[in-house]
Amino acid sequence: MIKIPGTKIIDRYIITQVMSNFLGVVALLTILLIMETMFELMEMLINKNVPIFNVLELLIYRLPAFLVLTFPIALLGSSELAIAQMSTNNEIAAMRTGGISFRRIMRPFVIAAVFVSLLSFVTNDYIVPEANHISQNIIREIVLKQGPPHIQRNVFFRDAENRYFYINRLDEKNMIMREIMVYEMTRERFPRVITATEGRWVEDTWELKFGTIYNYNEEGKITYEMSFQDMEIQVKDELQDFFKNQRTPQEMTSRELKQQIQILSDAGVDTKNFEVDYHVKFSYPLVGIIFALIGVPLGTQMKRSTKATGIIISIGLVFIYYVVYSLSRSLGRGGMIDPFISAWIPNVIFLALGIILVYRAEKT
Repeated sequence: MIKIPGTKIIDRYIITQVMSNFLGVVALLTILLIMETMFELMEMLINKNVPIFNVLELLIYRLPAFLVLTFPIALLGSSELAIAQMSTNNEIAAMRTGGISFRRIMRPFVIAAVFVSLLSFVTNDYIVPEANHISQNIIREIVLKQGPPHIQRNVFFRDAENRYFYINRLDEKNMIMREIMVYEMTRERFPRVITATEGRWVEDTWELKFGTIYNYNEEGKITYEMSFQDMEIQVKDELQDFFKNQRTPQEMTSRELKQQIQILSDAGVDTKNFEVDYHVKFSYPLVGIIFALIGVPLGTQMKRSTKATGIIISIGLVFIYYVVYSLSRSLGRGGMIDPFISAWIPNVIFLALGIILVYRAEKT
């Protein structure tokens, strides 16, 4: 009779195997992403005369976002490598012969995946937004030195007078801001809201056109409404400080993004884009668990002669996932499906695939 080590020992052994492979794959994928972005950074260094110190800063502050992108794929690869090596060494066969079910063998893989998913969420929700913000501010400073203010679409600003500025669209050719909202915090519970069809930035002034001013009572109902053709709003902040305060959804934590969604929603602005981004902040970190559920049963099929096939299948599955992910996000942002469903439907589809693969592996 084959003697099988205690399950706790097996758990530690498998988790060690997965995490050692995981770190190696993360390092490899991160290097590939760095190499890809080096072309852009070299362009800034050579053709735009950006100091090398700023280029290195940009690279460092982009690393957290790179890591979050690599985590799910690295979990898929590391899970497959670990289980394939165990299968090649007949360790899986010995465990199954000793009465350990495949679902029980899966447990340490899932534990490792849950840990990585938590790490991914914390990194993506706390470290990445601030790192992205610093990175974008470096670019904004570079642009400010070379010409007019750098304004983006779907971006929030906040000035020293506790006013929020929002631009939905930007005509970059004519530098005209469109679908503008200014949210003025007052002593009242509900702030004053100013909306405008378009506007321009002229020195320290926002020149708004064709808009409306709204005041709200404590119940959130409109008590005052006035239309205007032209309106000027003075921005007292220094130009550089003002534009350093702008944030895109990628530069916000989930809490900050939820607050901005509420602000825009109260003002009657379509928030589907931001709602999709908000839900993705919670759905994307869980992709690693789903990929582990797919990778482990696939790995049991990878013998020495079929490792290349297993890797090709894995690459294909990753590609299909991100195609579904991109399509789903686009449908959500376009209002064709609910933002929550848009963010979660790729996970649901591939979770179902993972469960089917685990079930089939259990039966073989």
